[in-house]
Amino acid sequence: MELSEREPLSIWDAHVHCYPEEVIADPKGWAHGMGEKHWLDLVTNGPQGWAGPDDFIRQMDEDGIEKVLLQAWYWENPETARLQNEWHADWVNRHPDRFMASACIHPDMEDPVGELESAREWGAVAVGECLPQVQGPEGWSHPAWDTVIEWTTRAGWPITLHVTEAAGHDYPGRVETPLNELLQLFERHPEQKWLCAHWGGGLPIYSLNGKVRSLLRNVWFDSAAGPLLYDTRIWQTVIELLGPDKVIFGSDFPLLLYPGREKQPGWRRFLDEFKGSGLDDVQLEAVASANLAGLLPH
Repeated sequence: MELSEREPLSIWDAHVHCYPEEVIADPKGWAHGMGEKHWLDLVTNGPQGWAGPDDFIRQMDEDGIEKVLLQAWYWENPETARLQNEWHADWVNRHPDRFMASACIHPDMEDPVGELESAREWGAVAVGECLPQVQGPEGWSHPAWDTVIEWTTRAGWPITLHVTEAAGHDYPGRVETPLNELLQLFERHPEQKWLCAHWGGGLPIYSLNGKVRSLLRNVWFDSAAGPLLYDTRIWQTVIELLGPDKVIFGSDFPLLLYPGREKQPGWRRFLDEFKGSGLDDVQLEAVASANLAGLLPH
């Protein structure tokens, strides 16, 4: 039976970013006040769209998105990380049937584990998006990260990693992610669940190497910002390499994924790409929602 003859495809977006109205109204002023230069470089020099929580729900309804996982940011300052947790707590409380949320962690927080415990109380189900290279000179070597990962492993929470492709075009704010460093991280923490954003910066290609493949046992990959990075063959390619259970639908909404063809953020064009990617019905359903549902703690 074709999907068109069944119930509509349930879409859970694993990778979105939401901001309060005061940030949307003056991102430059807000970023300067918070000391968040890296974030400012990205959102003012790229195809950034904006959506507050109410706009989010309206667009989700319009485009047929059932649920989203709010991703945090890899802020440069712990105060901003705590603030984002307050945003997420508020929005999850207001829309518990539509919003799931990741907790934001900065390694220089006074009590990262306490922040995680608090986040679990308000409803967080994951940590991320993480890019420690932006948060301090120690990167993943900061001792707080091992403590955080020990906690998330016990809790069954995935950690979303921002992963930038090693070969690709330059853009303001681009920070290359050393893939070998990630593999070392996976090897040190084999029971932790990892979600590599942006198709893992091409990491799935290296799964053709047996050693690399063995390290990806607890690693998943989302499709966030995919149209800005790869052509549509990426869907079938990664699934052929790793299997349909390892790919999770993510958009990076409200990023403008087709900046030459759209002025306002939305999911429809990207959903058309996904549904027309050549995946069969079982694969579509797995990527659209089932894989994320299975990855999150129950």
